[in-house]
Amino acid sequence: MPRPIVLTEEIKQKAKNDFAAMLDTVKMSDGKLRYSQSWEYKDCSAVVWLTQEAYRKIVALVMNFISEVGWHGSVTRVGNNEFVIEDIFVYPQEVTGATVNTDQKAYTEWLYSLDDETFNQIRMQGHSHVNMGVSPSGVDDKHRQGILDQLESDMFYVFMIWNKSLTVHTLIYDMARNVLYEDKDIGVKLVDDEAMDGFLADAKAKVQKPTPPANKKNKGWSKNPKEDHLAQLGLTESFDEHDYCTLCGMCRAHELEPFGCRAAYTSLFAQGG
Repeated sequence: MPRPIVLTEEIKQKAKNDFAAMLDTVKMSDGKLRYSQSWEYKDCSAVVWLTQEAYRKIVALVMNFISEVGWHGSVTRVGNNEFVIEDIFVYPQEVTGATVNTDQKAYTEWLYSLDDETFNQIRMQGHSHVNMGVSPSGVDDKHRQGILDQLESDMFYVFMIWNKSLTVHTLIYDMARNVLYEDKDIGVKLVDDEAMDGFLADAKAKVQKPTPPANKKNKGWSKNPKEDHLAQLGLTESFDEHDYCTLCGMCRAHELEPFGCRAAYTSLFAQGG
C-alpha cells in the first residue's frame, strides 16, 4: 500500500495519541520500551510509462552485461500520479557482479555535461541485478535514502531494479503528494507504438484457433459431451441427467424411462453391438 514520506500534522497528532495510550498500559519484560507505527493510503496508485526507446535501452543493458550496470532516466510527470521515462543515460561507473560504484568526480563532470533540459529531467535511477532477484539490497536502501534526503517538497524520483528475467522492482518518492509508491502500487506500461500496434493487429487477424467439426446430425458444437453422445445416437430431445446406465451412461432406464433406455432403440447403438 502507498505510504506517507513525511509526517503531516495530522499524522503527528495521531502518533502522539497512540504513543500516550501505549504508555498507560505497557509492561516491559526486559526494561526496554519499543514503539513502531506505520501509515498507509488507500485507493492510491501510480503508473510509470516507458517510451519504446527507453525500454529498448533498458533491455539492451540488462541482457548484454554479465555484471550489474546502472543508468539514469529522464522523466516527465503527467497529471498527479503518472510518470513517463523518456530516455536512458549510462553514467561513468565501476561495476562488479553485485555492485555499482561511481567515481564522484567523474560522475559530477558527466552530470554537468548534460544540456539543461536533460539535467533537470534526470529523475530516475535504475540498475540490474543480473540473474538475482530484484529486491533492494542494503546498499540500495542506503542509496535511496541519500537521494531522498536531497529531494525538495515539489520533487519526485523513480527507482527501478531489473534482472535478466525482465522482472522489475519499482519505487517512487513523490514529495509533491507525500506518497511513497512501491511495486504493487505501481503499474509499469509501454507508451503505444503505432508501428507495433499495426503489426500485432495484422498478426492477430492471421492467427486463428481451429473450429471444432460440427456433428453431422446435430449442426453446431455442444460443450456437453453427453449431449454429443445423444446426438450420435440420433436423440435430439433433451432429458434430465440421471445415474449411470450401462447402455447410454446417462439414465436409469428401467426406473425412469417407461420403455427402457432410449439408446436401445436406435439403429446406431444396435450396430455398435
